[in-house]
Amino acid sequence: MNTDLTAKIPFREHIKNIRKILKIITGIDKWYFLFTSIVHIINVIVPYIQLVLSAYILDAIIAQENFKEVMLVITGTLFIILCLNFTASSIWNRMEVRRERAYLLYSCMTQTRMLDMDFSRIDSPEIKELRNRIMTDNNWGAGINSLFWQGNSIIFGLFNIIGAAVVAFPVISFLFTSGRNYVIIIFLILAIILIVSMKSGIYFKKKTFQFMFSKIDESEKEDSLVLSWHFASGNGFNYKNGKDIRIYGSYGLMERWSIAAFKSQKNRKLLKNSAIGWAGKDGSSEFAISAIRGCAYLSVSLAAIAGKAGAGDIIRLAGCLDKLFTSAYNLVNNIAEFALTARKQASTIEFLELDDEMYKGKLPVEKRSDNEYQIEFKNVTFCYPGSNEPALKDFSMKLKIGEKLAVVGMNGSGKTTMIKLLCRLYDPDKGEILLNGVDIRKFKTDEYRKLFSVVFQDYTLFPFQLAQNVATDTEYNSELVKKCLVDAGFGERINNGGMGMETCLYKDYDDNGIEISGGEAQKIAIARAMYKNSPFVLLDEPTAALDPLAEYEIYTNFDKIIGTKTAIYISHRLSSCQFCEKIAVFHKGSLVQYGNHKELLEDKNGKYYEMWNAQAQYYQ
Repeated sequence: MNTDLTAKIPFREHIKNIRKILKIITGIDKWYFLFTSIVHIINVIVPYIQLVLSAYILDAIIAQENFKEVMLVITGTLFIILCLNFTASSIWNRMEVRRERAYLLYSCMTQTRMLDMDFSRIDSPEIKELRNRIMTDNNWGAGINSLFWQGNSIIFGLFNIIGAAVVAFPVISFLFTSGRNYVIIIFLILAIILIVSMKSGIYFKKKTFQFMFSKIDESEKEDSLVLSWHFASGNGFNYKNGKDIRIYGSYGLMERWSIAAFKSQKNRKLLKNSAIGWAGKDGSSEFAISAIRGCAYLSVSLAAIAGKAGAGDIIRLAGCLDKLFTSAYNLVNNIAEFALTARKQASTIEFLELDDEMYKGKLPVEKRSDNEYQIEFKNVTFCYPGSNEPALKDFSMKLKIGEKLAVVGMNGSGKTTMIKLLCRLYDPDKGEILLNGVDIRKFKTDEYRKLFSVVFQDYTLFPFQLAQNVATDTEYNSELVKKCLVDAGFGERINNGGMGMETCLYKDYDDNGIEISGGEAQKIAIARAMYKNSPFVLLDEPTAALDPLAEYEIYTNFDKIIGTKTAIYISHRLSSCQFCEKIAVFHKGSLVQYGNHKELLEDKNGKYYEMWNAQAQYYQ
């Protein structure tokens, strides 16, 4: 595919782009263009009714027709015009809301694809390059809104040409059969003006387009890119926080909130008032339209002088010729713009059509009431996309059922990478991870991830109700949610801080939402992990921003809460992990030590002893 939007492409590729984007548009709202066509038909008919009425009035005055009959015709015609205009405006107002809804849904499609895409692909060079293209392609335009506007202009232009041809046909036919050569000459001049102006207009648009796309500021590009991939503002759904979304299956919750926000009275009012338009004309179009009108009036004037047309015919013919040729000119330009806009959406369509790379297993995960699940890493090596340096190399380890394991090491030692592989956010490059002796790639991904409750270091809380954040669903057990919050240390805020289960966090969707501190957010994240009630509980340095004593307190309390479940605590601080039965020490992507606190301290040449003494000043 040619990614240079200023380069010439084959006609069939234009058709392919147009068909794809129209399929998406009709998939979002299959009735939009049908209803707007009704509006365009009315908007075409009304001016011609007025034109014919004007011609009738003029002919009636000259012929001295009965006044009452003329007034009856005028009154009836005006009433019909009034009804048609009212119908058209009513339909159009509703279609504007549906157009804005379609725009929002189309925007959400890219975010939805980002959310359900393999997490391993998000930061890959391929996806980054494609996202850059999408951002670039949508510069200097209104995205899919432009397709709606241009599509409406094309439909209106077609109906306008048909209407002009039908109304003017009797007079044009009469003029051509009158034997007057000047009629043919004038129409040839009109045709030449039309063709030349169309060519110059398209050339002007192409040059303008090339100029715009040659002036993209790279620093501005990067800033826009970051903003463009937020699903919502503030504490909303950044693609980088997709780990929580996948582990807790909270996409449905976010989708329902997005729909609810769209349906809210405030947003509906915004939609109805958001009619944004942009148009620009080059000098050739103004010249062409003026020339066409001049030739149209010249032809009917000559016809009138020669006695070949009546007064009403003059009005009808002049108006129709004006509309016929200006509509033809605008139609060609709108089709060219529509094709260009469809081409600009090709990168978005390519993104939406991306296939997943990770194998989707088919085996169901055995549901065991005794939680007798055992995990084993066997010679696992993994490099992040775009990197040749292993984040984990030849890593092997078994997680015993009910064991409390601490994973320690310096930043970048591979601790978090192990968790991501365990949760199957990534697949190993070499080796395998086994669940009860079966490669985890063979299990259904959604079922497998239900085995894990994870609190990531960069955990995400959503701007929804407190209970919904804990349950990651709109339906929940209120008593269980409250118990999890109390056990996580959030009880005081619930009992004395004026927060209820339905209180919104932050103010994104509710002006009465409550801001919470970092420590409170951590407690809510821990409560969410407890509510999920998975057999494996993983804490990936969620308290890294706290001081060592506060971190130790949270870890100790959490250890009491989870009881007999298998737990992994990740930290680069050793003081928080003394209560664990086993400690795994990571260094530069490898497991370098394994044992309990006492055993590891006895090895004075080991990494654990080195780290313990380096941090001793913080917890002595």
